[in-house]
Amino acid sequence: MNCFCLSIMIWRHRAWLLAAILLLLLLLLQQLTKQEILHRNLGEEFLSLQQKTTSTHTMAVGQGTRKPVPEETGGLNVVFLKTHKTGSSTVQNILFRATERRNLTVALPLYSYQFAYPERFSRAFVEDLPPGRAHFNLLCSHMRLDIGEVRTVMPAHSTYLTILRHPVQTFESVFHYYLNMVPAFQLLANHSRPLFAFLEASAQYYNAQDASNGLAKNPMAFDLGLNPRQKEAASSQWLKDLEKLNQTFHLVMIAEHFDESLLLARELLGLDMEELVYVKLNVRHKEGEPLSKELAQKIQAWNWFDMQLYKFFQRVFWHKVECYGYMRMKQELDAFRALLQETVARCLAEDSVKPGDMADALRPWQPGSVTILGYRLKQNLTYAQYSSCFRMVLPELQYHAYLYYKQYGKDMRPLPTT
Repeated sequence: MNCFCLSIMIWRHRAWLLAAILLLLLLLLQQLTKQEILHRNLGEEFLSLQQKTTSTHTMAVGQGTRKPVPEETGGLNVVFLKTHKTGSSTVQNILFRATERRNLTVALPLYSYQFAYPERFSRAFVEDLPPGRAHFNLLCSHMRLDIGEVRTVMPAHSTYLTILRHPVQTFESVFHYYLNMVPAFQLLANHSRPLFAFLEASAQYYNAQDASNGLAKNPMAFDLGLNPRQKEAASSQWLKDLEKLNQTFHLVMIAEHFDESLLLARELLGLDMEELVYVKLNVRHKEGEPLSKELAQKIQAWNWFDMQLYKFFQRVFWHKVECYGYMRMKQELDAFRALLQETVARCLAEDSVKPGDMADALRPWQPGSVTILGYRLKQNLTYAQYSSCFRMVLPELQYHAYLYYKQYGKDMRPLPTT
């Protein structure tokens, strides 16, 4: 009996040893093929999309467990008005990732990457619903707002978000980014101090009747569908416009308080904190000295309506923070920023880099007037880590093209040539 038991024990020991050896061999094989799989499944896919998107551009999360969105809200349905040069590309990336994880449907432009900007938004600018889908869940590409038309595209219970940034920083960024594209700026492209020259003689360069100059004065108000050309004296109509926007948008984020804004958005959308992790996208490499006080004052005077817009919604924002709870906000900010540090440390090989130092698939579009920075990912990430990190740093044009192909099984259409 003792010999029989001993034989059984030896047999079991050998079986466990054999299983351990097989497991070790499988792990070794997985390690050897991991980088090849990552490159084939993700890198080449986005590289091919990058090659297609570069030629057609015109001016024009982490894997955490998410909380289910309550059914009575109708699910995650979001309209994000993407304003220019305000941090909106980073917010868009967060929303793209959230909808992709849930296999939801994104309303994408019929042509290229914007809804026929700078024309006012129209449902005619939106690609048809993919087969088998009941409605769109997210609309967040660049447009000039027409709220009536947006409501014909999105569900009635959608959550409306946008973001504002201090007009001095916004206009300075808009000016340099679109220096070669906005007619009011183009004549100064070779000037040694183009922004100063424009503000000194704006009437010489700015034609208010040309819609292509929409970004040349009060760009945030223009994006929101307001009429920034009206005289400052018409304050009663302006106040009505602001209040109408306040009734439309559930949250107007403030770029200078980006993390606080994301926590407020999280509350509205029912997202997990892990879904909010981000890196700053579409950021330009800044050269030269900071803006002088004199130049900042000139920008504020030129963008008077944007200043009123920003001040109005800054007050609304802090009221929302007060309702959220200052102590709660502080505690969650500490946790969120710790999570951001962990994510960046896990994903990025280094801080933002210039275009020549990053992979082709992750290189943001370059406007020519400024250098737009991007990121390099760490090596030896697991497949799940690589997939998550890759999407977090993916520039907006590539993400647009990827989602369009995923939904429709074809490439995005370039703008028609006329």
